[in-house]
Amino acid sequence: NLVTPRNGQPLIAATQDFITASHLITNKDVFYDRAQFAQTCSMMSDAMLRMDLPHPTILKPHALWTGKQVINVLMKPTNDSSVQVNLELKGRTFTKPTGAPEMCPVDGFLVIRNSQIMCGTLDKSSVGGDNKGSIFYVLMRDYGTDYAVTCMTRLAKLCARWLGNRGFSIGIDDVQPDVRLRAEKEVLVEKGYEACDLVIDDFKAGRLQNQPGCTAEQTVEATISGILSRIRDDVGQICLQELSRHNAPLIMQWCGSKGSKINVSQMVACVGQQII
Repeated sequence: NLVTPRNGQPLIAATQDFITASHLITNKDVFYDRAQFAQTCSMMSDAMLRMDLPHPTILKPHALWTGKQVINVLMKPTNDSSVQVNLELKGRTFTKPTGAPEMCPVDGFLVIRNSQIMCGTLDKSSVGGDNKGSIFYVLMRDYGTDYAVTCMTRLAKLCARWLGNRGFSIGIDDVQPDVRLRAEKEVLVEKGYEACDLVIDDFKAGRLQNQPGCTAEQTVEATISGILSRIRDDVGQICLQELSRHNAPLIMQWCGSKGSKINVSQMVACVGQQII
């Protein structure tokens, strides 16, 4: 059962490790020589599938293939295959550029033309979501369920083996804030404490205006919770800008395989008041 009868959306999709690996393979800085590329492509089919090697992306000084071409082969292994996937999709990291959306500075706009990835990286929205914009949905709609299942199997085998070879782990370095991040966090927290102290002073002096339907105590609690939650969100935003792009929790948050901005900020910078 690949789709739900409710609205035809896919039920089966990639999760967690498979999304992370798909995202990392399709990054701009992934290149292979001929042997590595052939080895990577053979991972997806136990080396039992006939494939036509695409033309290398870079010719001089060495012939190099990209990680994006691995996914091209996954969708269309041979040149005489009739599979032509066409798709345009905003990824999770999409930031609006000044010109066309394809010029997104973080490669967050996925464009596939005739089963060739022109730009963009794979993430939860393109291989893992339950939306009708995913690659597997297009394959299933245009080329039937059997072919979609075959491609899902290829992706599962490829991602598991590729990630096993590359390694993807989290250590204490990933959650250690640097000096600048720590300084910015201290400033935000100090401002937050000052704002909270003012609210408490107003409450003690009877100057605090109650929120609709709340007592004075409930108003204080709600106001302070709001201030402290904003600090956590602001620090999370700084984390996303300051941390290295090779940071494991950040990669998982970007591609949507696990976690969120709040999880990253709580691990790296500050755990705020846990509201009861």
